[in-house]
Amino acid sequence: MVVNERASIIDAPAARVWELVSTAEGQRLAGRGFVGEMTFTGAGLGMVRRMRTQGHLGDGVVVERCDHFDATEMEMRYRIVDTGGIVPFADYRGVAKVIPAGDRASVLLLRSTFIPVDMGEDEARRLSEMNFALFFDNVKAVVAEAA
Repeated sequence: MVVNERASIIDAPAARVWELVSTAEGQRLAGRGFVGEMTFTGAGLGMVRRMRTQGHLGDGVVVERCDHFDATEMEMRYRIVDTGGIVPFADYRGVAKVIPAGDRASVLLLRSTFIPVDMGEDEARRLSEMNFALFFDNVKAVVAEAA
């Protein structure tokens, strides 16, 4: 099993970062560069998002469902329910959590766990790390644009 974890300081209040992580529009902004299109059914707990991938992932549609959503704790958990034949990970589960770091900053934590499908763990970890890097870069760029 591969575990990928990363946390980073974001120069924006926790509520703003949570908005980028937890809302449809925010997720579209945070997914730029590796998700070409994102559609949603529902919001919060039980939400299903369909993502057309692009870039280093190739072209396909991945489906994820939100299994835990706590706006007070600013934490959500989701899992892939259809790999679209493009994501080489079995039993993928992700966590996004926002932790206040004073009034003007926050810590964004991402964690994923999965079992690689027909590839080595090192290669699978690198792919997951690339996704995280793009996500963090996008979140930081979006909050910088708004400043």
